Amino acid sequence: MTMPGSSAADQLAHTGEQPGDGADKHPPEQRTGQSDSRPDPGPAANDAGASVRRADRWGWLGIAAITAAVAATWAPQLALPLGDNHVGRIFARHALHLRNLQEKGLVGSSFSADWSPYSNQAYAHHPPLVNMLDATFGLLPGSGTYEVLISPFLLGLLVVPAAAALLRAFAIAWIPTLVAVGTMAATGMFWLYSQLTFDMGLILALSATIVALRKRADPPRWLVVCACVTALLTTLASWPGIGFAAVLGLWLLAARRLDRVTVAVGASMVLGVLASLAFIVGVSGLEDLTSQTEFRTAGGGFTARQFLVRQRDYATELLPIWYLVIFPIAAVAGLFVRRTRFYLLVTLAFVGMWVIGLNNGSFIHDYWAYPVLIPGVVAMGVLFDLIVRRVPTRVSASAGIAAGVGLSVAFGTIALGPTARDYVYGPADAGRLVDAYAPGPQQQRAWVMNISTARWVAYYWDLPPAVMSPDALSQAQPDDLILFRTDLRQGWVPESVPVVASEGRYGLLRVADIRSALPAAD
Repeated sequence: MTMPGSSAADQLAHTGEQPGDGADKHPPEQRTGQSDSRPDPGPAANDAGASVRRADRWGWLGIAAITAAVAATWAPQLALPLGDNHVGRIFARHALHLRNLQEKGLVGSSFSADWSPYSNQAYAHHPPLVNMLDATFGLLPGSGTYEVLISPFLLGLLVVPAAAALLRAFAIAWIPTLVAVGTMAATGMFWLYSQLTFDMGLILALSATIVALRKRADPPRWLVVCACVTALLTTLASWPGIGFAAVLGLWLLAARRLDRVTVAVGASMVLGVLASLAFIVGVSGLEDLTSQTEFRTAGGGFTARQFLVRQRDYATELLPIWYLVIFPIAAVAGLFVRRTRFYLLVTLAFVGMWVIGLNNGSFIHDYWAYPVLIPGVVAMGVLFDLIVRRVPTRVSASAGIAAGVGLSVAFGTIALGPTARDYVYGPADAGRLVDAYAPGPQQQRAWVMNISTARWVAYYWDLPPAVMSPDALSQAQPDDLILFRTDLRQGWVPESVPVVASEGRYGLLRVADIRSALPAAD
């Protein structure tokens, strides 16, 4: 129990069990009949409450600092061109959606699902939240790719405070909360892909509100409203969001039974699911959605060993070794703690289903296993909380400071080091190059070599992409430009062919130059 006069370190280390936080012992339906008449708490209790509020202020200030650090390192990316990486490929699709919406209108653009010239078939395989946000930010002055990067930027930042809110709802003290959130932020998976996987913050926020509603017999109106809004947005955001919302809704129902809170939250979830299905089925149709599901689940020609090796490589590239060591220990600890057991079981099961069930998606995309950060942050919060509660306050405070320094170094290494260069800034050179050079005057294809899924080339040149090959060379116009990787130059292209322009490891070749050099190479 918190005593008056306790130090700030004391409060940060041991304020996990706040008034109402232990309500798992007494579900809401058992407490609704309790009398509201309580004796005057007295000055000691008032002092204790003030200490808790002071600790909360310091704790949320720490979360704000982590959020600000992430925002500062992400902000330069808002000005980067879309390039040869997952971010460029996915957000180029959204950029094409937005441009076609602005040029063709709502109906003409298939409700913002048109992504021509990359493809003539509308793309609506996912719930429509980001399409809606892109259309909103597209109303801002000027035009540019920043319009489709703002909403992922904001939703990515939401992950940090939402994760903290979830840990606090689980009665995790502030020092373990800060260290667990910092641990998550200091991974390549978070820094590189939290903007791309824009649903994680909403899933965490919905989880936090559901945990809080399960423990409060008569929750304040603001909490119910927050739960309804996050439930709606989460089910509009993604398929994982819909899956998590369904389980969390049933978990809330199990605790509260049918009451005004469960009805309101459940109705918000149903509304979001219906809107998402109306968009997906109405635009793409069930047949297209079914074929996409089949591709994600059984479209790969790889063996089980190849799959496991690929997942191992992805994990070691995007998660530090120390994270991979601590995570299983933390998961076991979290499963032994009653208040987090169900949540961890559900989230761990979802990660397994998402990665193994949709195996082709996880084999192709290194970011596919991103939901692992959700059980990761909860499990580590529990583990650190168990440790903090068993050591003296001064030791836990000193350890928290040391962990903060170490995590800051790890975060800086990712955000300012080779990871950022290789995954973010280097691939952006490709977009910078094609944005600076217009295609040939009669060019009808955006020609590429050794570059896959060139949606961003289609966006900048407004042409359908095609792979250049010896057979395709005869179909191209002499002045057509070809984008290629200078470090992966194809053998059939003579070394004597001059490079029109280059940026980083990307270059442009002219068709006429290749044709004139080929006879000399024979």
